[in-house]
Amino acid sequence: MSLTKKFRLSVDSSESQIDVDLPKEETCGCEVGCAGCWESERFPAKKCQTFATTKWALFFFSLGGVVQGFLVNGHTPVIISTIEKRFKLTSTESGLIASMYDIGGSLTILFVTYVGGRRHKTQWVGWGLFMIGLSGIIFSIPHFVAPTYSFQEMTNICGSSATENCVISMLKNFRFVFYFAMLITGVGSSPLYSLAITFLDENVKQRYSALYNGILITMSIVGPGIGFLVGAALLDIYTYPSETVTINQSSENWVGAWWMGSFIIGFVGIFVSIPVLMLPRVIPGTEKHRMEREKEIHHSAQDTAQKEVFGKSFRDFPQCTLTLLRNPTFLFLSLGTALDSVLIGGFAVFGAKYLETQFALGVSQAGTYFGLMAILGGAGGQLVGGGSIAKFNLKMPTMLRINYIAPVLAVACGGVYFITCSNLAFAGVNSAYSGSSAINGISDSCNADCGCEEGLYHPVCGSDRVTYFSPCFAGCESQNGDTYNNCTCIVSTAANSSATTGFCTDEICSKSWQLIVFCFFNFLLMFFTFVNEASVLQASLRCVAFNQRSFAIGLQVLFSRVLGTVPGPLIVGALFDRACSKWTQECGTRGSCLIYDNKNLSLYLAVFIIVIKLLDALIFWIAHLRYKPIPAEFTDDDACVEEDKHSISDDKTKEPNKDVQLVTKSNGSARAPVIEQPISRDKMSSALPGETLSSNTFDNHSFVADDAIMPR
Repeated sequence: MSLTKKFRLSVDSSESQIDVDLPKEETCGCEVGCAGCWESERFPAKKCQTFATTKWALFFFSLGGVVQGFLVNGHTPVIISTIEKRFKLTSTESGLIASMYDIGGSLTILFVTYVGGRRHKTQWVGWGLFMIGLSGIIFSIPHFVAPTYSFQEMTNICGSSATENCVISMLKNFRFVFYFAMLITGVGSSPLYSLAITFLDENVKQRYSALYNGILITMSIVGPGIGFLVGAALLDIYTYPSETVTINQSSENWVGAWWMGSFIIGFVGIFVSIPVLMLPRVIPGTEKHRMEREKEIHHSAQDTAQKEVFGKSFRDFPQCTLTLLRNPTFLFLSLGTALDSVLIGGFAVFGAKYLETQFALGVSQAGTYFGLMAILGGAGGQLVGGGSIAKFNLKMPTMLRINYIAPVLAVACGGVYFITCSNLAFAGVNSAYSGSSAINGISDSCNADCGCEEGLYHPVCGSDRVTYFSPCFAGCESQNGDTYNNCTCIVSTAANSSATTGFCTDEICSKSWQLIVFCFFNFLLMFFTFVNEASVLQASLRCVAFNQRSFAIGLQVLFSRVLGTVPGPLIVGALFDRACSKWTQECGTRGSCLIYDNKNLSLYLAVFIIVIKLLDALIFWIAHLRYKPIPAEFTDDDACVEEDKHSISDDKTKEPNKDVQLVTKSNGSARAPVIEQPISRDKMSSALPGETLSSNTFDNHSFVADDAIMPR
């Protein structure tokens, strides 16, 4: 018999303060052992009991969501091009950094939800957050141990062009540190977006579950937005902040402080994990909420819910999986979520790049704009979706309708990607050299005798408002800082044909109505993409048996990653590559894309978004059609668990015995006599779905149909 301690606490169902004997599972404290798995000992901390509420749990989980979103979906996409430059990585090698996160999560999500769903959920979430924080610190290690970054200004003018260095640098080996760090992040994130969700669902009223989980997912969207903003700002700081250098951000040799964001957020993640690890296994006074959950499961999950010990053994793993896959509503909801993840995953990586390419924005400016749209659109959609479910107490049919209406609205907003800006004039790519009648490549008669290296890319903007591959290919014969003079390929009205470092940005497109309209409708696209996330999540939780909810969320996350976030960036990246007009040549092999065809790029992405959203709406519509709840004759008994609506006795004045639980048994249409079963108050308050209690009590979470549990 476990020891208990008496604490003073406020129970959610009552405004008054009451004294109760709490089992250790309901107390805040330190856990020593296997994360609440098998052999562990808990040491309660009386002074921390104030935090044993769902609101504090949501707060700490949300901080964890910000940390994870910042590191994975915000900061990393912004700094990826800088990492390529610093460690001499190709796009394929750097692209695998982001993929390692999904690989790590995919390998562990089913184990985490199948085993952790029956154990101490907050312990699993807490250690997961600790791993995320640790991975952030590991991600920054190459900055401290790699050879010091140095550069020298190379002369790249006509007649004095530098020579391309094709020696493979050992710096490439540091990519394995990045791979390992993101793999750990993926493993650590698995409990956060599965067990934390079901923990909140189990410990609040059903109508508020969507609001709580909506806030959690919202913060995971705010995290990337903050990551974009912070990452873009840190790239304006030199990689060694204490050093003073003569170059600025426009120089091809500039390397920003890519490491600083992950280093700081790593320590924040470790700090946030501490209060999560101290949260109780169940929130005190919430057992009644767990007794209300079997009303809206799909009829195919009815038999599963009746098996009290089903899913507690690894031998049940195949049957658990098969049961969920045979649930058509859950299956189509998962497929729809995976399709959404294709879009979300692809644009999380390439969204800022699209702004940079299409509207000729700087890296920092594009990251800032996209980060703001992610915060306002994504987070706003989550809050509105989750808040609406809680405010209007939406039921399954209504939520399923929202799921396919929102993608239809998103289709209309996706048409904004048909807006395109004119291509930047690039000599030899889409614009002929002065005096030439055709586009014959970046080499021309005006620079034929300059000895230019095509492997040395250093774009300059000529005084004729045409971008050239490098000062050498512009025929420039002298240099004064960032200005190049006497450029034979540039024909200008100015007295001196000159060029300056950087692109000739399309000032009209970047400052006119196109950018404003695009940002507005792209914000709405994000809003309608995320507004149904809360309803999809709630519908997925409600259509499966209670004792399978954690595993169901894990399986759905696996669908999202394997079918969504893993192929999403690859598909969008392939569309970018298809729209490329000119590639670099690095040591005789194709490198990165120099310039994109804006018209083709906008066309490809617009069609991609519209197709994905139409398929999304179709799949969610099928999920709605295939939903078949448990027949009404079974839910009548379930309804009696609501204490504020029904009484357990015709004699309203009789005080119910607080030490017994009344259970009615049925056999066919006949009702057996009422049986009084003594119940342990301690064990009742801490029982979890699917757990088998001792012989003198019952499982108050696995009742269905013929086992109607009456309120005390």
